[in-house]
Formats: sequence, structure tokens, C-alpha cells
Amino acid sequence: MKYIIGLVALAALMLGDAGCRKFVQAPLPTTELVGAAVYNTNQTAASAVSGILSTMESNSIGGGPTGISALVGLSADDFVLYPGANILLQQVYLNAQVSSTPPGIWSNLYNVIYQANSAISGITSSAGVTSSMKQQLVGEAECTRAFCYFYLVNLYGDVPLVLTPNYQESEGLGRAPAAEVYSQIKADLMAAEAALSQNYLAPDGSTTSERVRPNAGVAAALLARVYLYSGNYDSAEVEANNVINNSNYSLVMDLDSAFMVSNTEAIWQLEAPDNNFDAPDGGVFLLSAFGGPSSNFPYILSDSLEYHFEPGDLRKQHWTDSIAVNGDIYYYPFKYKYYYTGNAPVEYPTLIRLAEMYLVRAEARAQQGRLTGPTGALADLNAIRTRAGLGPSTAISQADVLAAIMRERRFEFFTEYGHRWMDLKRTVTLDGVMQTATFLKGGTWTSTDSLYPIPLKDISSDTKLMQNPGYN
Repeated sequence: MKYIIGLVALAALMLGDAGCRKFVQAPLPTTELVGAAVYNTNQTAASAVSGILSTMESNSIGGGPTGISALVGLSADDFVLYPGANILLQQVYLNAQVSSTPPGIWSNLYNVIYQANSAISGITSSAGVTSSMKQQLVGEAECTRAFCYFYLVNLYGDVPLVLTPNYQESEGLGRAPAAEVYSQIKADLMAAEAALSQNYLAPDGSTTSERVRPNAGVAAALLARVYLYSGNYDSAEVEANNVINNSNYSLVMDLDSAFMVSNTEAIWQLEAPDNNFDAPDGGVFLLSAFGGPSSNFPYILSDSLEYHFEPGDLRKQHWTDSIAVNGDIYYYPFKYKYYYTGNAPVEYPTLIRLAEMYLVRAEARAQQGRLTGPTGALADLNAIRTRAGLGPSTAISQADVLAAIMRERRFEFFTEYGHRWMDLKRTVTLDGVMQTATFLKGGTWTSTDSLYPIPLKDISSDTKLMQNPGYN
């Protein structure tokens, strides 16, 4: 076992280092060596896929001060940035990023993609991994790759579509059209949904209560989201329905439990980075744990969020909190309630949860003109409102129901994995909202700010990789 763990750690180090040097290029001998050593038995192959998930846990995908929730929340209107924060956070907050900004999210996502590509290639060609284990592990890697490309295409637009660990095939790739990237995301998720177990499995193939390895429900949930974003509303409804009707899942009525380890609302979680610390976002958002905001803990909930919950909304009561410092009141996210317990983690970073499926299905049904009745949009919208302690929506027309769903998404998913930013983009309301929001931040909004800049180091190393408009 020590040999396996050491080998997998070496593989992750090699792949991660290669991905950071040049995001589509890695030394071929290293790739071949790692593949031959890791993917030759069920046990080592499963450990390698676990290593991919560990990478997600330990870099900004899992959360933290430069994680997706923090940075994309700053770009939108979820947060106010406390004075004195570092220059990266200031640039993101003011929607004034420059291409020399540290790579952050971009590099971390491609790092995971590279490892997923290696796993898919190595496991598929392995003679020592059983067919059933191959099916499960390849499905997990495909699901993970699709998740990463979903965020790349939504944050950066057209992006290089890297599907192989072989640098000779991927070197010098230009940007693939977003539609092509979405097609690959859908293909990965459809294959994964068909291949993966309905149960959550441990690396040895046994059933587990932890929800950290993708299963068929994870693939279906991601596919529902992707279909919604693509305007394929009937398919989005079907996939969301598959998850909602799955006995693995149910809404957690106690809001304080919605992010706890293995709760029934969780569809996909990541393990905490180690046994003493819980979700990384708790470690940066819980201002009460650090005596209030500072340049190191600068995330404060915006007035446009904190003061616009409906009266009686339990999410305001349970998912936000405040601290008084020198007579000033600072509000902060309180979805994750633990930072350091000194014991086994109580909460895990939650990538997808069931509430999203209700609102995906609600929106898909509303877009198809089905508003009322047991299979109408309002039934799903009101399921989320009821859990929040609110009465039924008063929306009547299709336009009003869609607007009510978008409002509900804001107060359900604030500071979670960029939902607010991406919702504004896909509904073509980003410019209107951010012109005001960026002005209040002290910046100036332009339409080209809707995409993040590609890191300068990658532009320099790949002549076919063109920068997004509006960046130097």
C-alpha cells in the first residue's frame, strides 16, 4: 500500500508539474512511465483516479482564497472586497484583470484535465484492469474532465480542447469553438452516465456513504446543467428528473446540514484537504473565526445580496452571519460553518447539490411553457421556497416565472461555484447588472470583461493561442 500511495503521488507530481510548465505540453517519457506503472491493476488504477480528485481538493477547484467560488463571486456582485487585499483580488473585483494576472483557475483546471486524460488513456489500454473497473474509472475521469471544461468554456470562452496526454498531439493547439467544447462535455457526460454505478463507490468498488467519487447521478446532474445552458430544455428536464427521482437524493430541510459530509442533498462533494480541516471556503469566508475582515480575509457579502432577501427567508438566517468590528457590521457567507475542528471533517466542499436540479427543472419547464400543476415550473420553484421558509411564488406569466426562478437561484447559490456570474451571462443580463455593480465597486465595466483573460505565459508559449478581446 505504501508503494501504491507513493507511486500515485509521484504520478500526480509529474503530471501536475508538467501541466504547470506548459498547459498542453508534457514530456513524453514521463507520461509513458507513469502510465505504465500506475494503470496495471485495479488497485493502482483506482488510486490514480483518487489522485485526480485529490488534486481538485487541494487546488482552487476545491475552494479557498483563489478558488472558483471566491474569485468568480468577486467578479460578480456577491462580495465587497475589504481594502488592502492583494492585487489579484483587486483586479478581479474591479473587473480589471490583465493577462499577466496569475493563471489560477485556468492552470488548475487544465492540470486536472491532463490527469483525467492520462487516466482515460492508461486505463482504457490497460491489460491488467478488469472490464467492470475500467468502465467505472473511465466514467469517473470523463465526468471530472467534463466538469473542468464546463468552467473553462464559461469563464474563458473558446478554449483549447485537449483530449490526450500525448504532448505531440496536443502541442500548439489553438482555441476550439465553445460549441465544440460543449459537444465534448456532453459526450463525456453521456458516456459517464451510461457507465457509472448508481451507487457511490469507494476505490475498492464497495458501496460507501461518501459522495466524493462521481456516480451516474453526478453525470446526470452535470448533463442537466449543460443542457439548460445550451437551451436544450426538454433534455435538461429529463436529466434533472432522473436525479430528483433517484432515491439517493432528497432536499435537506435543515439548512445547517446542507453542506455536511454525505448529506442526502449532496450530489458531488470533494473530501476535505486533510483530516483536520473542513471545506476550504469555510477557511476564507468565516470572518468570525479570524476576528473580522482583513487583507487576508477580505470577503464581505455585498449589500445588494444581504439586504435583498425576502422577509423570513431562512437562508439569510442560516447561510449568512455577521461580525461587529469597531462599530461596523460585516456580513459574510455562513454556508460552511466549520474551518478547523481538530477531528474528522464535518463538512465537505459541495460541487453540486439537489436544490440545483429543482431549479434546473423549473426553468426547463417554464421555458417549455409549462408553469402550473404538479409537473409545472412553479411546483419545483415552490419546493425550494418552502425549504427556505417562504410562501408560494406569486408569479403568473412565463416571463414572471422565469424571473422568479433566476431570483431564487441568486439567493440559493450565492458564493457557490460562480452560479451568479454564469447565470447573468447565459441570460444576457450581465452587462446591465455589472455596469452598476462595477461602478459601485469603483471600477468601469466593459462587455469584454465577461470573459477572463488567458494567462500571458500560455499565450507566449503557444502562438496559436489568441488572447480574449479587451486584454493587453
